[in-house]
Amino acid sequence: MENIDPLKTIRQEINKTDEEIVKLLDKRFEIVKTVVAVKKQLGIPIFQKEREKEVISKVGNISKNSKESQNIFKKIINETKKFEEKL
Repeated sequence: MENIDPLKTIRQEINKTDEEIVKLLDKRFEIVKTVVAVKKQLGIPIFQKEREKEVISKVGNISKNSKESQNIFKKIINETKKFEEKL
């Protein structure tokens, strides 16, 4: 029987997970386009600090790695703001 490299197997799982994350980020950015269009149509400010706090809080409540996940979502939100400025 061939010896399977356990690190290779784990890395393949990470790679698959990374692909899923990228697809979900792309989906999130597509949704953001719609949100920005609706906000502009309704005359609502694009950036809403309370909404940001709500998202970060929710992530903290549902994640098993609360602090790390919140830190990642803060970065996602910051990149989303840059994205929104271009729309």
